[in-house]
Amino acid sequence: MKSRTPKNKTRDKTNKAAGPGDETTGFGGLTRSELMSRIRSRGNKSTELRLMETLRSRRLKGWRRHADLPGRPDFVWPRQKVAVFVDGCFWHGHDCGRNLTPRSNAEKWETKISGNRKRDARVSRELRARGWSVIRIWECRLKKDPVACVKRIERALGKKEDRPAED
Repeated sequence: MKSRTPKNKTRDKTNKAAGPGDETTGFGGLTRSELMSRIRSRGNKSTELRLMETLRSRRLKGWRRHADLPGRPDFVWPRQKVAVFVDGCFWHGHDCGRNLTPRSNAEKWETKISGNRKRDARVSRELRARGWSVIRIWECRLKKDPVACVKRIERALGKKEDRPAED
């Protein structure tokens, strides 16, 4: 059977109708929404790596990455039921004074960030209802004092806090 799409046109693989404001981009005739939906990310990798490095230097063991739980926590300790999320200040709407307010499309971004915050609260409630302890670490706090962030995790795990960092 022959395809009905002309060879010079790009077929919309998402089969979604373009809504108002969904102008096409220069990337294969996709709308901006369609283009962005194809980008698969695993969060702020450099921030997560910073926490991972600190966890290792503090000799904290037993964690797993990106467990199949609501919200896909960045780190989990399954035996102790502790879930850790490393939240980027921009994407999760942290009011840390870093002037992260977008200049263009401010209303659209505010809606997006507000939705992220509501989802974060819903996910935290759901995990707590399942018996998990939830820790949310802000990107700016992790950058400023990673050991203090790990000490929060250690308290949740019931570990001693006087572990020296490895040299």
